[in-house]
Amino acid sequence: MAFEIKTIELSRGKLDYHAGGTGTPVLYLHAAGGVMLTEPLKALTRDHAVFAPICPGFDGTKGNEGLKSVQDWAVMVAEFAEKIVGPRFDVIGSSFGSWTALWLAAENPRMVDHLILGVPAGFRFGGKGGLPADPEARFKALYAYPQKITSRPKTPEVMANNGKTYERLAANIQVDEALSARLPSIEAVTLILLGTEDKVVPAEAGAHLKRHIPASQRAFIFDAAHSIEVDQPERTLRLWTAFLKRGPGYVLNQGPEAA
Repeated sequence: MAFEIKTIELSRGKLDYHAGGTGTPVLYLHAAGGVMLTEPLKALTRDHAVFAPICPGFDGTKGNEGLKSVQDWAVMVAEFAEKIVGPRFDVIGSSFGSWTALWLAAENPRMVDHLILGVPAGFRFGGKGGLPADPEARFKALYAYPQKITSRPKTPEVMANNGKTYERLAANIQVDEALSARLPSIEAVTLILLGTEDKVVPAEAGAHLKRHIPASQRAFIFDAAHSIEVDQPERTLRLWTAFLKRGPGYVLNQGPEAA
């Protein structure tokens, strides 16, 4: 099902968002590259109402100087979700979106049911990981199989503004210590997804989250770099849908191709 772009006025300003599908609500929080309508995300609309808010300043939207941190963005997302998504819903994050999702779940434990953290940013211990400055090296770090990209490319200007907005909100934080202290308060059943070839988010990030989020599990998607939804769309979708349906029992009867 196709996504539509809609707009809502919130207490912190205007917010644009993608919406598509019907069924159990899922909130999707985008990465630092902006919203990417990947094949797994589009397929999810067959059984779910999917909402993907665009952080102001990303994807050609007007910036919001009132948002000064990832935590601020999570507060705006919570208001959006309360008005549009529902009182309780599932959340999928991608990189920067997972960082946002963690703040959302920590500050609104009754709001988030299932939580999927794809290649979660915000926990680069020892300065490990991160994206190279060189554009070619950066692209290789993001995608093991760039030929699988099916979403519409963004202009260089949009990509540059996405990067600037992310850098402003991330504020050069390598490890979000304030969020780390809040991880034990997360009540959502949580799945942490990492790519076996990802050099952007270090494996220590997944281990840290698994250790401190009470109801959490960790899985690796084989032969995927940072953009797991692009590199391995079928495997990603299979894990998403199984976990959203069965929670902690998602690992049962998945067969050898599950990850």
